Amino acid sequence: MSVIRCPWCGSPVKVLGNRWECGWCGDCGNLPSLSPSERAKIRLDNVSNLSLDGLERGVLSILNGIQEHFGNEEDAKLLAFRLAIYGMSHALLPPGNRTQDNLQLLQAFFQSYAFCTAGEVWATACNGKPAFEEQFLLTKACIGSFWETLLPNLPRYEAYRPWPNWLFQAVDGLSQVESFFSGQGDSDLFDAFQEALNAHWSIYPILHPDRAALEDAIRRWDFSENEWICRDLLIAAFPEAASHWTAEELLQIDTADLLLETSEREPETAIQMMKLLLDTAESHLQEPEAAELLLGNDLYDLCQSQRVQPYLLQQLKQDDHLARQLFQSAYMGYPQDTLLQTCEACGETVLGAHLQELLEQNPYFDG
Repeated sequence: MSVIRCPWCGSPVKVLGNRWECGWCGDCGNLPSLSPSERAKIRLDNVSNLSLDGLERGVLSILNGIQEHFGNEEDAKLLAFRLAIYGMSHALLPPGNRTQDNLQLLQAFFQSYAFCTAGEVWATACNGKPAFEEQFLLTKACIGSFWETLLPNLPRYEAYRPWPNWLFQAVDGLSQVESFFSGQGDSDLFDAFQEALNAHWSIYPILHPDRAALEDAIRRWDFSENEWICRDLLIAAFPEAASHWTAEELLQIDTADLLLETSEREPETAIQMMKLLLDTAESHLQEPEAAELLLGNDLYDLCQSQRVQPYLLQQLKQDDHLARQLFQSAYMGYPQDTLLQTCEACGETVLGAHLQELLEQNPYFDG
């Protein structure tokens, strides 16, 4: 509580409702009779009583989240206060939010937390740019360096997976801080921040694929962290072919679509994609579940594509390893039948006979 002083003798006075009384000289009066500086103290106290506790809780949530992730270091505390100040100044960018009440709330906060001054935060907002924008900007179109450096270390994004607790706390605190100065609901702000961060988080593996890790996961046949590892490996290994789509579009297509659409433009590239998947997963081709995923799903349409088949037959004539992968795996079905029919239609009798022989040697072939 600020000390309010008597305008006559300078002694502390007691404020009762709209009046003040001086216990030293006995003077009293209405609040407007106090000097402007003393009335400002009362306004700050009123703001503190109404809003400061809530603002502090928002800043504390940011601090707790940042320290949980980065450790209880002085640098983490500095980072947390910078994020809070970004939120304050960002909320004050619209001129309509730069009210006397918001200025008093800033002043009350920075009286207790002298990281900087209310005037500095206010001036930054008046200049049309939030403090620490390059570090903490968070929109669907662009993110600051703080969020960008987090993305490689976050778990792979999944739509229904809860955020790490520390990240939730930090963003929830930022939402609360902005809410006090913008008038928007903190839950609405959180939803907007969450949507923005999720947009960048979800496309990060597409923009920065780790080919070695993807190949290792397929060799182990481990889809626990990423159900789209086959698609993502093709994106990593064939970036030029993948460049025909945006990152957002790549997220919406599966492995079969990626292969088939690539084959329409570059059938030979699509065959190389096929070979990469089969070579990487080769130790699992005798496992019915794995073979069905590859040949009965991912490569199913590609093997039957009339655009691809002439190129594929030529590849099979010189690549017996690929022929054995296609005709001696644990999945038998329409793709093999279609290729045999194509051999017959194209006059490739020698190749057709060889593929038929491979098929008949396959214990999974039932005739």
